[in-house]
This record gives sequence, structure tokens and C-alpha cells, in this order.
Amino acid sequence: MEGLWQDLRHGARLLKRNPGFTAVAILALALGIGATSAIFSAVNSVLLRPFPYEEPDRLVVVWEQKLEAGLRIMYASAPNYADWREQQQVFSELGAYRDARFLLETEGTSSPVEGARVTASTLATLGVSPAAGRLLSPEDDLPGAAPVALVSHRFWQSRFGGDPGIVGRALRLDGVSHTVVGVMPADFDFPPPIVHEGNAMRRRAELWVPFAQDFAAGSRGSHNLMVLGRLDAGLDLERAEAEMRAVARRLAERYPDTNQDWSITLVPLDRQVTGEVRSQLWVLLGAVGFVLLIACVNVANLLLAQGTARRRELAVRSALGAGRGRLARQLFTESMLLALMGGALGLTLAFLGVRAIAALAPPNVPRLDEAGLDLTVVGFTLAVSVLTGLLFGMAPLLRQRKLALSEDLREGGRSGQEGREGGRLRSFLVAAEVAASLVLLVGAGLLFQSLLRLRTVDMGLDPANALTMRVTLPQGSYGEAGRRVDAFRSLQQRMEELPAVEAAGFIYDVPLDGDRQGTGFVFEGEADPTPDMYRLANFSIVTPGYFQALGIPLRQGRAFDGRDRSDGEAVILVNETLVRQYLSEEDPFGQRLVVHGSPRRVIGVVSDVRHNAVREESTPTMYLPYSQMSWSGTMSLVVRSEERGEAVLSTVRQAVREFDPALPVYGVKPMSQVLADSLGRERFATFIMALFSAVALLLAAIGIYGVISYTVSRRTRETGIRMALGAEQRDILRLVVGQGLRPVLLGATLGLAAALALGRTLAGLLYGIRATDPLTLAGVAAVLLAVALLAIVVPARRASRVDPAVALRVD
Repeated sequence: MEGLWQDLRHGARLLKRNPGFTAVAILALALGIGATSAIFSAVNSVLLRPFPYEEPDRLVVVWEQKLEAGLRIMYASAPNYADWREQQQVFSELGAYRDARFLLETEGTSSPVEGARVTASTLATLGVSPAAGRLLSPEDDLPGAAPVALVSHRFWQSRFGGDPGIVGRALRLDGVSHTVVGVMPADFDFPPPIVHEGNAMRRRAELWVPFAQDFAAGSRGSHNLMVLGRLDAGLDLERAEAEMRAVARRLAERYPDTNQDWSITLVPLDRQVTGEVRSQLWVLLGAVGFVLLIACVNVANLLLAQGTARRRELAVRSALGAGRGRLARQLFTESMLLALMGGALGLTLAFLGVRAIAALAPPNVPRLDEAGLDLTVVGFTLAVSVLTGLLFGMAPLLRQRKLALSEDLREGGRSGQEGREGGRLRSFLVAAEVAASLVLLVGAGLLFQSLLRLRTVDMGLDPANALTMRVTLPQGSYGEAGRRVDAFRSLQQRMEELPAVEAAGFIYDVPLDGDRQGTGFVFEGEADPTPDMYRLANFSIVTPGYFQALGIPLRQGRAFDGRDRSDGEAVILVNETLVRQYLSEEDPFGQRLVVHGSPRRVIGVVSDVRHNAVREESTPTMYLPYSQMSWSGTMSLVVRSEERGEAVLSTVRQAVREFDPALPVYGVKPMSQVLADSLGRERFATFIMALFSAVALLLAAIGIYGVISYTVSRRTRETGIRMALGAEQRDILRLVVGQGLRPVLLGATLGLAAALALGRTLAGLLYGIRATDPLTLAGVAAVLLAVALLAIVVPARRASRVDPAVALRVD
């Protein structure tokens, strides 16, 4: 112990005597360790931290699927869910839920509150207990049961100030009085942001109410339930899925008209929530590992340089009786001291990095807002610091092991030569950091080009000066379909009368900002259609003016107008993809499609719109007039103005207030922001990768510059001799640049090979470009070589200008 304390004191004195070396080494390590810890904090929060439910690893999402129709995952229908509950033998609990938005009415005003409709079995599936009151009971699920509600801890604190008498109070939701029966714990967060069709909408629920309906009496063709199950203890996922598929086959035999070819798939809850974010975060963690590696290489080179300068000291200590083990322990202690100081500063940088990541990340990355420096992250940082100390401490240890005392004394003489072992090791380290830098630069270049291609995709609409917002009609005042139709028609007319408004219209789900609705259809006249005759398509419910408001071109026929009323002919608009896929080259006009049991005449064809995600091609889509499908009291208003959309927001709000002061307007977004948000994950990954690659390039350039500068300083006497014997400045310049470029070219070659090998890792994140794109590889290599050449030329020019008389006097 006394020896270790002596080593620590000696190492501290040494670092204090070399403040420049110490500052550079600690800063390089802090950058690498801090960035690694910050990304690990995000990975830990999103991917590794368990959900706050009982045994979350047994929770699975139960999806319906119809692979023949391209539906890999699909919401469940209510009757199918009811049958699953009766027939399944693989789940200890099985529950259903659906996202919902409620209008909370207080003192003559109403405001939207996010929530969910859940079955009592859903909360039993999660295994949670309330913080106050009780959970929902099976009796609350029965049709006609008294309306009740659970509230979140946040809602209880913000709306009721933590009133202990909250249980038993009444909340008026959607015009109906609900009794509060319980308060959920502070860490309860449900539903989680399930990824569906590439989207993960983050809507933090504040209220939970029961369905209070008979699921068996619903429509098997309407798929709108999320189903969550808890696997029996000891049952693996594959066996459970096989047994549930057997249940699906029995239902298909019993209900062939609706269930033929439908199956079931099970997905672990954690994997369903993280979705595509999982691969992005692992890629970023791997990328920051390269930054840490480069930082280690730089510090290793610094230690090698310092070790060469300390050869006489080490030789003297060895001559006085210090063995190899004693010297190795001293060097190892100094390395660990540096690593721990770098880790301590890195933890501070990680704290700032986590906050920056949370601020820069898109809002639909699940649980990233919970990232922080908990004990797990602090322990990870300590482990990384120790491992880092081992990594960069290996270089001087290896050098000390390979060279004998006599060789040290001989190489430490007047020649000033460094020794071949040290030179080769330093060149290898330069090659390693060049290779790591090139891999990062290639990744950043590919992601950047992919993002550029995504931003130039033709979405089929014009987002300029278009403003979107949600409008909800209170159920108590607008419970009848006719009143809802009249209300939205009057609101649209008021919008169109505003001076700055060019067009206005409503849609149920704005492109890229919500889930699509899907259904099947057949052509009128197909007698007794079988299930396999149904064509699948998405559908949207819109009002006249929507296509003009969002700049969606009408290709053929006409759009909806005042003629399309509830008592008029049932009509429909289709997109170009539906025409190509199902109508072939036939004239679409006049054809009648049977949708939801009602024949509808095709009156027009509109441009394709990428509704689900920018990456996804347009799917067959139908548009139905709201006047004939007025089941929803919540619609999205789209307003196109002559000015920027935000400029007319106040006049739009005023027009809504004049129509009905109780109507809430919320979720206001310019359409350009909706498009930008849809690319948030790609933009986030590209920015972080670009930042890492820039830091890596800077560290590599500093490392190369340091190596060449050190080599030049150690060979000053040799340079003087060469010049005294007739060498000119260009000869010295050529010699230094040539020797400096060798490890750089080796590193670039290794880096290109590694980038090609790791291309598959990035392939799933790219769009419109291959991971082996030759232009990107060549361009990145050229940039790296240019930076490296600059780092070499500066000390090379200094060497070429040495005065031979001065150089020959150097000891």
C-alpha cells in the first residue's frame, strides 16, 4: 500500500511539472469519456432501463397480421379480442386499450387532455397499484356502468394541487360526468409510445377511463384496439405465438368472411416501443466508441513522447534497483491517474451532453426525456475511465518491457534517435486513429446525404404557408352527426372568409402527424365476395377545400364540394396508387367501390401523398367526405394563407371563439414543421454523427501534428547533418512529408476497409444511397488526407528551415 501511495504522489508531481501535457491529455480523455457516457445515458434510458411495470420482460404486444396483404402488424378488432380472452391459454392476463383525447369541461370552458380507454385487465396485466384510491374493476368495464376515471399523479398535482380528497370527485369529460376512483403512481406512464408503421407518437396520458362496452358485439372488420398480454411464467415467445396463431386459425374457420388469412404475431413490449430508435442509438454508441479510441491513441502518443524524454530517469531508477515490475507499476499508476481525472471531467461534460441530447432529440424518441446521470451511468463512466487507462497505458508499458537498460542508455545518448520500436509503435497509433476517423467520417457523410435525399422527396403536397391545428367538438353540444357536419362546415366558411386565407379544410389525420385508418373494399357487382377478394387501402375523412389548403393536386375529375351531402349520392376520391394497383388502365370515373358496406362512386383522382413516413412510398388511399362519414368530433384544420401560417393564427383562433367559445384549438403546427418533425430522428442521428466525426478529425489532426512535431524535434541534429552535407529545403520537406504520410495512408486504407465492412450496420438507416457509395468513400478519404497533409506540412516546413549550424550544436 505504501508503494502505491508513493507511485500516486510521484505521478501527481510529474503531472504538475508538465501542465501542458496534463491539460491536453485530460481534455482529450474528457471529450472521449464524456461523449461516451452521454450517449450511454441515452441508450440506458431508452433501451436498457426496464419499464415501471411488474416483470416487464413478460409483456408482449399482440398484433393481428395479414401478410398476403402486406400487413405485418395491425390493430385487433374488438370481437377478435373478446374471443382471444376466452380461448387463449398462454397469457396470465390480457388487456386492450386505445389512445384517446378527452375534453375536460370546467367553468364553461373546455381543454383537451391526453388519455386512454383501457380495460380493467390492462392494468392487471401491467401489475401496477394506485397511489390513492383503487384501480378499475371488471364491473367498470360492463356496458351501462357508471362512468369512472383514473388520473395521473401529474394531473392530480397540476389540476387539483395534490388535494387528498380527489377520490370521489367528479370530472366532466366529453360532456359526461366521471367519478375519480384512483390516482396512479408518479412513475406510471401508459400507454408507452408504440411504434406503428414507422411512427412513435408521444402522447403522455393523464386520464384513463374504461371502455364500458361489449367487445363481442363490435365489428370484426374494424381494427382499432391495442392488445397487451403478460406471458405465463416460463413460457417462451415462440411457443406462445404458435398457440395464438392456432386460435387465429380457429377464428378464420368460424368467421371466414372477416378472418380468413388473418394471423397473430407477438412482439416484446420493449422492442415494440424502441423500434427503429434501437439501431440508431447502438450505431451512435459505436460511433462515440471510435471517438474514445482516438482520444486514447492521442494520449498514448503523448505518453510515448513523455516516456522517451524520461528514458534517462527510468534508466537511472532501473540501475538503482527498480525492477521491470516496479517501473511498470509506476507507469500504470500514472496512466490510471490521468484516466480518472479525465473521467471526472468527462462526467461533467456528460451531464451537459445529456441535456443537449434531450434538447436536440425529436419528441417521439421514447423515454429519452428520462435520461440522466444515475448510478448506472456513473458506474459506466468509472468503468470506461479504468478501461481507457488500461488502453492508453499499454503503449508505454509495452515500450518499457521491450527495451533493456543498455538499449535505453544507448538510445538516450547524443544521437537523439528515438529507437525503432518506439517509432513503429507511434506510427501504428497514428494509423489507428486515422482509420477510426475515416470510419466516422464515412458514416456522417452517408447519413448527411441520406437526409438530403429525404428532404427532397416529393411528398405530393405543398407545405409552404400551410398551418395545421386540431379542433374538437364537445360531445355534450355536438353529439348528433348532423350538428357536427354543420359545425365543421360553418367553421370552414369562417376560415375562408378571413382576408389572408387562401383555402381551408379539415382532415381527420394530417399527413405524417397521425395514424392512418385502413379498410377493405370490393367493386360493386362482385357477387358474394370472399375475404380474399377484398382490396386493402388506407382512407382519410376530409371536407371540401382540404386538397387546396394542403396543395394536393387534383389529377382527374372533381374534388368534394357542396353537392356531397349526407343525403346525396355516396362518393369517393382515390389516389394515383390505388388507380394503378387496383383499377389498372381502366377509366376510374363511374366505378363504384363498396366501402364499409356502402357503394361509392369514384368522382376524382388526386396526387399521391406520403402519409405515413417520408421513407415510405404512397399506399392505395381513398378519401371520403366528412358529410357522409361524420363519426369523429375531432378533426385537423389546415389553413393556407398568403402570409406565413403563424401570422394568421390569432385571426383563426378569434374566428373559432366567435363561433363557439367552448371549442379548444390545440396542436398548432406549420406543415413545414410537421415535415421537419417527421425527419427528426434522421436529423438527430446525422447531427450527432457529424459532431463526433468533426471531433475525431480534429483529434486525429492534432495527433498527427504532435507526432510529426515530436519526430522533427528529436531529429533536429540529423536534419542539420543532412543539410550540412548538401540536402536542400525541398529534400528535407519531401523526406518529412513522405515519412509522415506512410502511417496516414495505411490508416486510410484500413479505414476504408472497415467502413465497407461496417456498411451493413448503417444500411437500414440510409435512404436513396448505398453504404458503399464510391463518391462518398472517395470524398471522405480526400478530406481526411488533405487535413492530415496540412498537419504534416506545418512541422515539415519548420524542419526544412533549420539552420545547420544551430542544429549541429543540439544535444
